[in-house]
Amino acid sequence: MSDTALMVAACRAYETELEDAFVHDPFAARLAGERGFAILAGLPHSNVVRLGLAVRTRFVDELLLEALAICPIATVLSVGCGLDTRPWRLDLPSDLRWIEIDFSDVLDYKDRLMSRETPRCHRERLTLDVNDPAQRSAMYEAAGSAPALMITEGLLLYLPAATVEALATEARSHSSVVHWISDITTSAFSRVLGGGSDTTEPIRHVQASDALKGEQILEVVRRHGWTTSALRSYITDVGFLLERVRRSMGGVLPPSLPFPPNDPTGVHRFGCG
Repeated sequence: MSDTALMVAACRAYETELEDAFVHDPFAARLAGERGFAILAGLPHSNVVRLGLAVRTRFVDELLLEALAICPIATVLSVGCGLDTRPWRLDLPSDLRWIEIDFSDVLDYKDRLMSRETPRCHRERLTLDVNDPAQRSAMYEAAGSAPALMITEGLLLYLPAATVEALATEARSHSSVVHWISDITTSAFSRVLGGGSDTTEPIRHVQASDALKGEQILEVVRRHGWTTSALRSYITDVGFLLERVRRSMGGVLPPSLPFPPNDPTGVHRFGCG
């Protein structure tokens, strides 16, 4: 069972308990379990991690629901879904196909703990390794021919460079995927947020040796014809955080951080038009 998936569920659980929660996930604590909360507690600056993942979850939710409201999407491919609970907690069309894609231990664990819950849409599961070309082909085949949306939340920064290239190429040319939601965090953003330190250190041990930085991932995605059709910026779209930050700082907001102008860090919804 993935420690990262458990930790992310713990972040959603903590957020859900807050009076001013940005995300409400009634299943997160169950999925995180004691191990998930312990892993989160052991991370340096765990409060910052919790807040960051809550914001990421909220932004993916928003961009997904917007796309479903304005675009004819028949299928969602949730790649590396982990312990995500969107099929159960979001108000989704009942005829939407939602295919959860991950390793068997993750999906089996989730199925066991969510067995008594009813998803809002037609939820399916697909066990595969996204690094394997033949298994990726099976993923695209499962999506069918109707327009699909792919989600790679918190995934691309772990993958080998060749897999990111392949996803960007194949999803556009060999599948029905016409929308792609993914988070991007640049090196410059991470340095500023971490006060000059390397904020990727806690996840280095589970990243591929040639994993790409956020700006490199974005370059690959754009080079293969994907363009940003909507963006929730971690820099300019986080006004809803200010009141919570002010309270945590004793009523005084901290000085603005010197993020680079036009930094693309945030959650993107890409289109292939």
